[in-house]
Order: sequence, then structure tokens, then C-alpha cells
Amino acid sequence: MKRDFTGLTEKAFDLIVVGGGIIGTGIARDAVLRGLKTLLVEKEDFAYGTTSRSTRLIHGGFRYLQHLDFGLVRQDMREREILLRIAPHLVHPLQFLIPLVKPTDRFVMMMGTLLYDILSFDKSVPGRKYFSRSETLKMEPHLELEGLRGSYRYYDCQTPFPERLCLETAISASENGATVLNHAKVTGALKEGNTIKGVKLQDTLSGKEYQVSARMTVNAAGHWMDSVYGMAYGQQKTFVRRTKGVHLVAPRVSNNAMVLFARSNGRLWFITPWEGYSIIGTTDTDYKNDLEAVCTEKEDVDYLMKEVRYAFPHLKDEDIFYAYAGLRSLPYTGDGSPSKVSRAHKLIDHRTDGIEGFISVLGGKITGYRGIAEEVTGVLCERLGVKAECRTAKTPLPGAPAVTKEQIEKDAKESGLTVETVTHLADFYGSRCARILEMVRKDSRGKQPLCPHSKDILAQIWYAVSEESTFTVSDFMLRRGSIGLMQCRGLDAVETVAGEMGRLLGWNPEQQKSRIADYLKVAGQMQRYKGN
Repeated sequence: MKRDFTGLTEKAFDLIVVGGGIIGTGIARDAVLRGLKTLLVEKEDFAYGTTSRSTRLIHGGFRYLQHLDFGLVRQDMREREILLRIAPHLVHPLQFLIPLVKPTDRFVMMMGTLLYDILSFDKSVPGRKYFSRSETLKMEPHLELEGLRGSYRYYDCQTPFPERLCLETAISASENGATVLNHAKVTGALKEGNTIKGVKLQDTLSGKEYQVSARMTVNAAGHWMDSVYGMAYGQQKTFVRRTKGVHLVAPRVSNNAMVLFARSNGRLWFITPWEGYSIIGTTDTDYKNDLEAVCTEKEDVDYLMKEVRYAFPHLKDEDIFYAYAGLRSLPYTGDGSPSKVSRAHKLIDHRTDGIEGFISVLGGKITGYRGIAEEVTGVLCERLGVKAECRTAKTPLPGAPAVTKEQIEKDAKESGLTVETVTHLADFYGSRCARILEMVRKDSRGKQPLCPHSKDILAQIWYAVSEESTFTVSDFMLRRGSIGLMQCRGLDAVETVAGEMGRLLGWNPEQQKSRIADYLKVAGQMQRYKGN
């Protein structure tokens, strides 16, 4: 995947997609597979916003049963199965336990898990199962939930690195002919009368500006959607309700993924095992501050820690490695509880505002991104007079299939890397890890570990820069590799990573120092709370 602005202004695109999150990359992939000449632009980096700051689950949404949103649950159950087929290296089954405390819990959760099973009638994962109190405590010996009566098990899925899911979707779009650009900011719209004819772009790395034409433009900018709309329409309008979700990264708390209900407000939340750690979250509060400086506040951490200690009292505040915060972009429906706003996506044709050639999509979950993209692309094809079937449900992502245990052992022996390191590469890149192993065989320096808290190696930087449009330290630390997500937040490796990237990209000492400072600012937003 190459970031190339050459001839951009001369090209005649059918479609420009604004926003390189999971929804935008999904639309670009679907569109190019249907034959549309497609440009995808992202002002920061792929998965920079909401996609990389989620609970890292692929799930139907057990809590949406409370709101009787059966259609959304069924839709996401179907998409969960598709992702297990097209991205088996990135999406894995995960067992959840729901502890039973109240006298009515067993009946309520029996019916809830039964309904969940019915709505996922075509599932490939195991079904529900009841466990007694003693069986539950055998599975979770550190659970000290007062009044524990037993638990119900159900299965959903986890995508440990949704950043990779998003990136591979962008890579697939690129490999099939789309022009895919990160660090490319939309600064305005090209208009003829009331019709959007394209966008004005700025390459934020060079400062150069471009004007690019297209027959249709899709606004998939997430929580920046309103500002992109303002460029097209000439004035602001509120489409998005932004709510903040905070997660804590802690030492391993539970053996299984846990579904718990907050005593303070009854809201469902999770503890999920992840890369040897636990992810605890999430919160759901309205957010109206700076979109570029989303961070946790003390009350966010206090809320989650208070709830955790009802079930796992051994976890202390000082155990938390870091916190991360992200925004949900929900359809604006006025006031009311954030948790009661539907997570269903919404497609807006701006003909209703008198604007031709411009549509927006907002809301939706990572789980449903492929199906949302199919719907949006279907509308685009209809508007453009193109008849082509959606192929994304049957076309594997670039890293598929998953690498077998036998192949991992063979690769470890041939490369001189440990089985643990090759397993990490296989889980991260799928079959494309063969390219990194080839680099290691050609230059043994590539085996060098980058950080004691991560399994990433030097060759991953080479690969990221040469083949994955990686241009900043944050690009690699947070969205190409895993170092920035580990307990040290990448602070132990930032000099090493910046030094190698600087060598490959030709940074001078001042540029390298600036890139490190930029990353340290981002890492600072991952502290436990603002001011800590």
C-alpha cells in the first residue's frame, strides 16, 4: 500500500470517501471491488479515532437485548460470522461469563442467553451454558461478588487489534485499485451550484494542496462528521451526538471475559482478557470538548474502579497501567441518557439539505462495518448507475488464512526466532507475516526486540514503512505495531523506533526530535486520568 499523490488532480474518481476509520475503509474496499474508481482520504491515520479506542470486541451486543433492539443484534451476529470467515487471523471466539446475584437473575439470564442463541442461529461458536456457584468459582477463583449464585456462559468474539482489521481493509482497497491516503486532510469542498464535485486536500506531511474531483463524496468522518458537512454546506449542522467511552488496562484480573452490571446505574460493562492484560470498561458520558484531546478524567477511573472492586476487590488503583478514551459518534436525537441512544448506523442523503452528490454515514459498531459498507455502497452504485454485486462477504482480507501451528513451528526454526515471537507475528499479520520473516532471513538485525513489554521486532518497522504507509512514530507504535498499547505505553522503546524510522525516512535530528515529542503528547493522553 503506497501513499501516492501523483496525478491526483488529473484523475476522474467515481467516489471520494472521507474518513479512514473502519467504516470508511470498509466503504472504499466494497466500492473498488464493485468497479468504482475510489479515493480514500484520512486526515490522521487509519483507525486513528474511534476504531482504535474500542473494547476490541466483535459482538452482537448482549446489552441491546435490554432495549429490544433485536434487529441490530441479529445483523451484528451475522456480521460476526462473516468476519470469522474472512479474517480468522484477526477475529477469535471469546467466552463470556455473566455472574448471577439476584434471585431473578437465573431466569432473566436464561432467557437472555437463549434469545442470544436464537438470534445467532447460524453461529459457529458454542452456545450458552449454566454453571453452578462452585463451578463458577473454580473458573474464576478471584471473583468475590456478594451473593453469587452461579453464572451463564455465552460466546462472542474478540479482535485484539482492530487497528489491524481497519488497516487490512484499507490494504485490500489499495490492492484492488483504490487510491488510499493517510495524513491527507480535507480542507474544503468543490461545488458547482448545489452539487459537490470533489474536495480540497492538504498533504499534512508536505503541506502541499490538491483539488480532486469525483462524482460522489461520502462523509464517513466519525465524530468529525459535522465539520466535514460544514465544509460542503457552508454552515454547521448537528448530526452527531458524541459520547465518551473510557477503558482501563490492568494486570490480568479474570480468566474469562466477564459481563457485569454497574451497581451505581445498572449499565452493562466488561472485563476482557487481552494480550496478557485485562481491559476494563466502558463508560458512556456525553462529550462536548476538544475532539483532538480526548482523555480520561478522574471521575471516569473512579467509576470503573469502584465497580470492579465489587467483584474483584484485590485490584488496586496503582495496579492500572494506563487508561484510554474514545468517542462514539451516535445519531443526534436530542437529550436523554447516552446509553439509551441506539447504536444502529444512519445513512443521510444530503439531497434533503439541497446538496447533490454528497451522503454521510454515522453510528454503527466495528462488528457491523462490512454490512454498513455494503448498504452505503449499494446506494452509491444506484446513484451512479452501476450494477455490481457486493463481494466483501466472500473475499478474505489480505492476512487470511490464519497461520497453522505447524507452519509457525517451521517458520521459527528457519528464521531463528522463538515460537512465541512467530506466533505473535502470525496473530498480528496472518499469512502476511511471511514477508517479515523473509526480511529477518535477509538481515538478522530484524530479529532485534524493540521493547521488554512487547513481542514486536525491528523488522516490523521495516515492513510498516515500506508496505503499510507508516510515516510517524505514533503510526507505528499505536496502529502498525503493538508497543504503544503495552503497559509502558511505548515509552521504553520510543527512541529506538524513532531512530530506525528516521533512518528509513531520512529524518534529520530536529525532525526526529519533533516526531518523538508528538508521540509523547499522545502517550500522555493515555495516563490514568488528566493531570496524573
